[in-house]
Amino acid sequence: MKNELKRALLKKSNIILVLAVFSLMMINAYYDGWKTALTADSAQDLLNMEDVIFYKKYFGNRYRVWKGSYYMAQALAPLILVAPYLNTCLSEKANRFRFFCVSRKGNLKYICQKALAIALSGTIILAFSEMLLAVVTGLFTQQDTSIEFMEGIVSFREDFFIEHPMPYFVFIYISHVLYYFCFLIFATGITSFLKNKIAVIVVPFLIAGVLDTILPTSLQPNVVMQPYYRSFSIGGYGALVSFYVVVGLISLMVSERFYLKRGN
Repeated sequence: MKNELKRALLKKSNIILVLAVFSLMMINAYYDGWKTALTADSAQDLLNMEDVIFYKKYFGNRYRVWKGSYYMAQALAPLILVAPYLNTCLSEKANRFRFFCVSRKGNLKYICQKALAIALSGTIILAFSEMLLAVVTGLFTQQDTSIEFMEGIVSFREDFFIEHPMPYFVFIYISHVLYYFCFLIFATGITSFLKNKIAVIVVPFLIAGVLDTILPTSLQPNVVMQPYYRSFSIGGYGALVSFYVVVGLISLMVSERFYLKRGN
């Protein structure tokens, strides 16, 4: 298991991926409103210092910036998550490397460790990118938690957010991490039937889009991944991540039976 994770995480391409996600989130935050705070000092239409200070504290509020950074990362998460490692299963089947692994540790242990390594590696990369953004932007954003600067940032349990903004966003972060892990179990299972590398990357993204279209609002991935809107439901979140895990594991088991029968 340790070797699987090392192979997954200690790759130069992962550094590029983390920087790409971090940059994407920074751009989102900048154009979502942070730009207004950062350029308030030089704005021609702000004629007094009180307005400048208000704009910097309102649009540069730490929690407003964090929320505004996530839109594109959420939309592209199915692609970002599967990029680091999911294709290794396919490669190991194609080049017969899997036979050597199975002969040493057994098929059940191999597939369990492989699925867990895939889920953990993708989750760690995206979770680390989010944490990096939180730390960096936390150094340059406003920390005034007066009600006038905090209203309107979230709509789900806004009363709790106003009283406890940091624990609220810690909850959001944990919910993201758990979602990433469960989605990758799902992606590993549904793509285990595929033999085309491009399909392995694209299919989870397409299925997430379909689920956004056909599921009730509270169950849609787009809603579940953004637990600061009124449409978010803890029950819907729990149902979707449970669906991911169950479907992923069942798909993986069925795929393994077919593979062991065919041998390819």
